[in-house]
Amino acid sequence: MKFNLIAGMLILGMVSSSRLFAQPNADEIAQLKARVAQLEKQVREISQLVEPLKAQQASENRRKALRDKFNEKMAQDRAKYSSEQLREAEELYQVANQKWGTSEASESLQKMIKKYPDINRTGCATLYVAQRSEGEERIKYLQECIEKFNDCYYGDGVQVGAYARFLLAEYYQSKGEAQKADALDKEIRIKYADAVDHSGRLLVESKRGEPK
Repeated sequence: MKFNLIAGMLILGMVSSSRLFAQPNADEIAQLKARVAQLEKQVREISQLVEPLKAQQASENRRKALRDKFNEKMAQDRAKYSSEQLREAEELYQVANQKWGTSEASESLQKMIKKYPDINRTGCATLYVAQRSEGEERIKYLQECIEKFNDCYYGDGVQVGAYARFLLAEYYQSKGEAQKADALDKEIRIKYADAVDHSGRLLVESKRGEPK
């Protein structure tokens, strides 16, 4: 680290200067050791201040980049559909978002998926359906998210395909299928290292549950 290098150069200079005139005695050595300890403490304190700021800046840059991708996808949809069609799709999406878990929400999502199969919001809707499903149906919808809606994005920066992989790995882990889960984890680490969950946490840093 840069601070360690600076501290080392300072210490070396102190030792070198003292040796120009006389061999340091025990008191001088003790003083040098105390000075080294003080400098190391200062380096640690500075590092503790700098590292969180660097992490925060990296997180903000990542969020902006992901938000830009969301905006790009929405712009592509506006080039394919009229404003009235996209408004209808958004209304169907919001019904499901506001009435999560109800039959009305499920019907609204299914209608959206059928009527607007190739827009960004439909990818998000399909992932909602997957999260409300169980067993083989859950696997089917998660795989559909990966295969058909991989590059769709939520407004908070969550990538549908990457998060679907994470959820599918979580599901396989819960069923004791560690090999399948590990394969998906590896794919996330290699291809989607910047992908996040809805809290903004990197998927590669998120923890999955133990097998049930």
